[in-house]
Amino acid sequence: MRLTGTAAMITGSSRGLGRAVALRYAREGARVSLCSRTPKEIEAVAQEIRRAGGEAIGLKADVSQERDVDRLTAMTLKAFGRLDVLVNNAGVLTPRAPIHQVKVTDWDATLAVNLRGAFLCCREVVPHMQARGSGKIINMCSQLGYTGRARYTGYAAAKGGLLTFTRALAQELAPAIQVNAVAPGLVDTGFDPLPESRKREIAESLPLKRLGRPEDVAPVFVFLASDDARYFCGQTLGPNGGEVMP
Repeated sequence: MRLTGTAAMITGSSRGLGRAVALRYAREGARVSLCSRTPKEIEAVAQEIRRAGGEAIGLKADVSQERDVDRLTAMTLKAFGRLDVLVNNAGVLTPRAPIHQVKVTDWDATLAVNLRGAFLCCREVVPHMQARGSGKIINMCSQLGYTGRARYTGYAAAKGGLLTFTRALAQELAPAIQVNAVAPGLVDTGFDPLPESRKREIAESLPLKRLGRPEDVAPVFVFLASDDARYFCGQTLGPNGGEVMP
């Protein structure tokens, strides 16, 4: 129960890694505010947490929209009276395409959710954390922010920007607020539409010989939100099965 007494806001938490982080935070004692663009799915996760004895609210929000982020933060503070941890997890994946076939609308949407969304959430949450004199911000990046990948230019650009945003914000907000990031390798959540044959090929190339699972990554978010990570600032942790070894 390393997060007992804390309140956390987790964006994009209706499925995949966001859902895994939300469930794990609740098990560790945190009260959680969850959001996504799909109200039925996010409420189902909130109900799952409440049935297990946790405290959760599920809200519809598009983090690329300033008005939605303002409302999400206000409702979280109204429900819990405080906000200790922000997890910027919401993300979308650019359709795989060579650069000359990437639609401008797809490019803009990818950066809007993955990068602008994190900016908007931080901008709204930081004044509250500063007034309290403490807080944790954890950004969901990707190893593609380091390595890139052919036909994923928009997604890689957004995640690369988020890595640098993490470092810049960490310097700006320390020591009161700690900002860190997690950059997983390929996690089998259904988010990445790679063919199964390609997934097997990637898994075989890894030192651990398997793809990641959401439960492999969620504990890293617990660590960064806990007091155990008190000396981490501007760092990016990479649960990736050994594919990238910085």
